Amino acid sequence: MSSRILKYPVVNTDITFNELPDKMAYAIELGACKQHCVGCHSPELQEEDAPLTSLLDVLEEAQDAIDAGANAIVVMGGTNNKHITAESLISLLSALSDIAPVGIYSGSEDEERDKMIALEGHCTWLKTGPYVDAFGGLESTRTNQRFYRITPTYRLDAQDNLVDVRPFFLDETHKFWKKRVENVT
Repeated sequence: MSSRILKYPVVNTDITFNELPDKMAYAIELGACKQHCVGCHSPELQEEDAPLTSLLDVLEEAQDAIDAGANAIVVMGGTNNKHITAESLISLLSALSDIAPVGIYSGSEDEERDKMIALEGHCTWLKTGPYVDAFGGLESTRTNQRFYRITPTYRLDAQDNLVDVRPFFLDETHKFWKKRVENVT
């Protein structure tokens, strides 16, 4: 992390049970989004004049939320925002991952870039893909968005020595789909 003071356009923070499966997550919503998805569920995140919050303040608030009972952190946005570079986003994610497991939600169309940011930021989860109204969000079985759990895979040699560790992106999008219950009469 560079010596300059990093600041982020934090629009809102909250506790959520909906964004990370089986987690009570402290959500950090970042503003100044340049994606402008038609039908965006959070248009307030597109506003240009979101107040900038220092990295230290973001980390202190995240630690307070974890101390109060949250067991994960989710950063909503950041991959396509006016005030955030890939380097500063990775710094934020990496620092947050020292507090609790972290997920990032990206509306970007560049899944490979999102995966790189998630890996370098030590994330456990990644939601990637723009919202396309015709396909719906994560709760739709037709969605173009993907939700991944990032897990390491290990390769051993013939003597059971560790040779390689690589990330594996396990697609868990289905965990957001509503189960249909048939009327039984």
